[in-house]
Amino acid sequence: MVYLVGAGPGEPKLSTLRAKELLEQCDVLVYDNLANPELRKWVPPTCIQIDVGKSPGRHTLEQRDIEKTLVEHASEGKKVVRLKGGDPFVFGRCAEEMLALDVAGISYEIVPGVTAALACAGYAGLPLSHRECGSTISFLTGHEDLSKEALRVDFSKFAKVGGTLCIYMGMSKLEEIIGKLLEGGMSPDIPAAIVSNGTLPHQRKVVTNLSNLSLASKKEFLQAPAIVFVGNAIGRVGQKGNWFESRPLFGKRFVLTRPVGQVSKLKFKLENLGAEILELPLIKILPSEDKKLIAEVFAGIATYDWSVFTSANGAREFMRLFFLAFGDIRSFGPMRIACVGEGTAEVFRKYNLEVELIPNTSTAENLAKDLVATDSLDSANVLIVTGNRNREVLVQILQDIGHAIVDTLPVYETDFSDVTEIPDLDRFRKQGADAIIFTSSSTALSYIEQEEDLSLEEGACKPIYCSFGPETSKTLKENDLIVKLECTKPSIDEMVMVLVEHFSM
Repeated sequence: MVYLVGAGPGEPKLSTLRAKELLEQCDVLVYDNLANPELRKWVPPTCIQIDVGKSPGRHTLEQRDIEKTLVEHASEGKKVVRLKGGDPFVFGRCAEEMLALDVAGISYEIVPGVTAALACAGYAGLPLSHRECGSTISFLTGHEDLSKEALRVDFSKFAKVGGTLCIYMGMSKLEEIIGKLLEGGMSPDIPAAIVSNGTLPHQRKVVTNLSNLSLASKKEFLQAPAIVFVGNAIGRVGQKGNWFESRPLFGKRFVLTRPVGQVSKLKFKLENLGAEILELPLIKILPSEDKKLIAEVFAGIATYDWSVFTSANGAREFMRLFFLAFGDIRSFGPMRIACVGEGTAEVFRKYNLEVELIPNTSTAENLAKDLVATDSLDSANVLIVTGNRNREVLVQILQDIGHAIVDTLPVYETDFSDVTEIPDLDRFRKQGADAIIFTSSSTALSYIEQEEDLSLEEGACKPIYCSFGPETSKTLKENDLIVKLECTKPSIDEMVMVLVEHFSM
């Protein structure tokens, strides 16, 4: 079976639910260069991915070879997704692929997508129709060679059609297209616009009139992919039509370094504020192998007066193991809970467990000192839940100053990820970023150790370094990296606030 799927205009959230469902199940993905790379992260790890994208000066596969690829993989019993930018039926050569599949006797399904003209207009605040001056909408392509009579669109005739013209793939022939429209009698003062990289965090646009459109485009260095709009309706846009580009982090690119599966909330918040996100998971979290120690601790879980958590990873893994052992939250016993920060505490609040102590400054030393200040540690049994890279200062303070009886339980191990295997690495090296967000000392150390593989190409944007807290900042500074932004109370909401404050100045 082959699924001819519209990827939408660029923004992954504008893909259909059906497209996402099929990507998550496919055996083979055959994709265009206009399909956002984020969509390829939805496919299974075993999926075969084939790039057949065409761009100016670069043709990966001829159309006939693409059709052959679809037929061959489907004939082997595989579920094949052919992912096309926008909508498959709008200048997507879908009809040719359908015909090839019909000839081969291969079943297929068409999954529509949001076409670029509609999405780019919406995200640029440009109405395509208006009851007073725009009752028709025409979709045209400027990609064909205008010198070839059999292929070219006669733009001079469309000068008299009225309504709004939406011209796909017209940047390389822009001056010729404008000339044809003017020759056909279209007014040089008619409103015109270009939206480049529409719906993406680096979207750019110009809104002017037809006679000035080419010059304005060159002045703003607009490039394909882009949609050209011409018509009176688009001139009816007000100041509030800039909703997409006016968001506080629009046009900024941030690198998130958290492990796979732990970036969704921060990524969601930053993207909603207009940022583009690159994922460079610099560490990976592995379960602890010491099953005997874990069993011993859980056997005596009710004997602890305090349980102390130094990271959200430790808290999550502890609760996972806890429910495997007991299956009932009532077995948690009388332990009081202390956490290094709000992000760690949030793990327990989801289970309606009260966190009694969080230090004002999220460090192991401050957590230990605040625990000692409670006067509840003398001869108390304390369980410290850690990873394999946690520092010993917490144990020392609780034992030497608080006179507590301390057990440590390493429930996870932190290891460095191999950055050369990360999908977003190439984009980071070519484009750079405005900021890299380090969530722990481990992510900072991994970055430092693999700095050569993360080196930027000439012309890439050099990022500032942002830290989730003092301990992470200390690691960066010890390795001669300048920390520009730091959270005093590590949490996703505070990091978002710090970034907005800095980049809105």
